[in-house]
Amino acid sequence: MSLTVGTIVSQVRSAIDEVMQNDSDFLRESNDELNLTDIIISKIGFALQHVVENAPIEKLDSDAFETLSSEEADGFSVDGTSLVGKLKIPTDLLRIIDARLSSWTRFPIPVTDMSQVALMQQDEYARGSYDRPVNILTYEGTDRYLMMYCAKTASDTLNFTFIRKPKADEYSADNPNKEVKVPSLLEASLIYQIAGLTMVAFREEVAASLFAIAQRYLDPEQQRITDE
Repeated sequence: MSLTVGTIVSQVRSAIDEVMQNDSDFLRESNDELNLTDIIISKIGFALQHVVENAPIEKLDSDAFETLSSEEADGFSVDGTSLVGKLKIPTDLLRIIDARLSSWTRFPIPVTDMSQVALMQQDEYARGSYDRPVNILTYEGTDRYLMMYCAKTASDTLNFTFIRKPKADEYSADNPNKEVKVPSLLEASLIYQIAGLTMVAFREEVAASLFAIAQRYLDPEQQRITDE
């Protein structure tokens, strides 16, 4: 599903107007003085990254997923002695959907190298294994790696599915017909997220209201837990 830049601008302005019912002159005055349209467009990429990164997986379009095999991945290996898998993370990765070795039956959510789980991997008797796997995100210099504890054999292969970051600076008022690829179930959340980002510089209380609406469209269940 796609929305054009022009459509997004129109819908964002409507969302702001909806929340600011008692300040009907705001959009007209801001458009004259601060070029509200340009501000809205400048927030599209950042808002799209946010909703795609935080949405429930079932709300994402599968055609946004990319996969890497052992042969395609940059620097994938399985240590023949420790059986620890190692994968260099793509620099433009936004979200990991699945990351497992071929002997694993499930995808363990990655944790950071500062966690207690990561410290346990230093103990060969406590570390993960093919039947209770562990994924650890870590850095070597400026490069990010996924350490996969552990393979069943050194010949284990990689299954890695992910989403790349949308570009944050590829939209402009000069091309209102340019399409923005948006999962259909995330359109409303995207509009209100852009509206919230736009309003941060103007009215903080309005921005908070818009972000709350965006979150309800993004993940109603998570919003319910937060409210409680």
